[in-house]
Amino acid sequence: YSTAEHVSQEHTLHPTRSTPPSHVESARPTSGTFHWYNGLFVFGDSFADTGNFPKSDLSEVTRQWYKPYGFSHGFLQDPTGRFSNSLVQSDFIARILGRSQAPQTFRATEGNYPDKFGVNFAVGGAGVFEVPRKAPTLAQQIDSFKKMLDGGDIGKWQLEESVALVAISGNDYARVANMSSDGEILDFIGNVTDGIAAGVERLRGLGVTKVLVNTLHPLGCTPWQARPSNYTKCMGRGNMAAGFHNDGLESKLNATSSDCVYLIDLNRAFTNIIDPSDADDIPQVAKRFTEKLKPCCESVDPKGYCGQVDEDGGDQYSVCSNPEKHFFWDDVHPTQAGWEAVMEQLQQDIKDFLHISY
Repeated sequence: YSTAEHVSQEHTLHPTRSTPPSHVESARPTSGTFHWYNGLFVFGDSFADTGNFPKSDLSEVTRQWYKPYGFSHGFLQDPTGRFSNSLVQSDFIARILGRSQAPQTFRATEGNYPDKFGVNFAVGGAGVFEVPRKAPTLAQQIDSFKKMLDGGDIGKWQLEESVALVAISGNDYARVANMSSDGEILDFIGNVTDGIAAGVERLRGLGVTKVLVNTLHPLGCTPWQARPSNYTKCMGRGNMAAGFHNDGLESKLNATSSDCVYLIDLNRAFTNIIDPSDADDIPQVAKRFTEKLKPCCESVDPKGYCGQVDEDGGDQYSVCSNPEKHFFWDDVHPTQAGWEAVMEQLQQDIKDFLHISY
């Protein structure tokens, strides 16, 4: 029940050319004035990737560079390498910080002067561990960040007031299907959350002042999991695994009492929209979506992918007429409207944590 995408070829990050250790602290502030941050640094997978995977011939893992991806992005509706019809989570985090979209990708820094606002290291398919179809792990992405720091491409002044987003969305759990016992699965979930916590600790040690960490969304409610029910219900097993993951992550990060680390509750925000607990009291934010589990873009082949074409170039997928009414864009990724609805629920708490009020 993996919910982010896998990358099917070896993909190595190449840097273009600090440091007092710190741990979680206490007494999170509840209010503050506008706070300007010097840098946003993004790590993780396709929930945050804005074009780090190089464009090549169309395939399942490069489809984000081809139509209909980017369907709603700007006047020309060109794909941008995002796994959505337009903006993704990292763009909305950047907007909270007063920017229009996520910082430039790590790939775009090669041979170019890095964006002073920050760098996005996230790559679709990434996880804590190497997945069968290679993508740089969370630790390898942080290695690339450290190399840019050591080489001076990221200035230490940028870290003095900086934010990191860690978006790990479930690629590691693709291998759970091959595990024989619940105990083995729980042990593996523990290893994944250990890896995320270690990455957060490392970012703090490198000098990042604020770290935002995603909880795992309800895995069983993705279209990929809901398809067998004709998109009428979620699958409990995936949601249960997400619950164990999130409980472990919260315990290991001690985020509830931290002034440095904040857990973004994607699970709650997704659930409020696509699987509310009280069918008679639907949250207002959910009412804007007529399709909560059915994706806007869907392959005609159940084993195919959004954007797939036949050998003659003919479309092998369908696209809805109004992505604003669909929460999901493809098998696992929200539409821009979906991300907007999720982040609307979360942005005030994030602003409070970051001492931003406007």
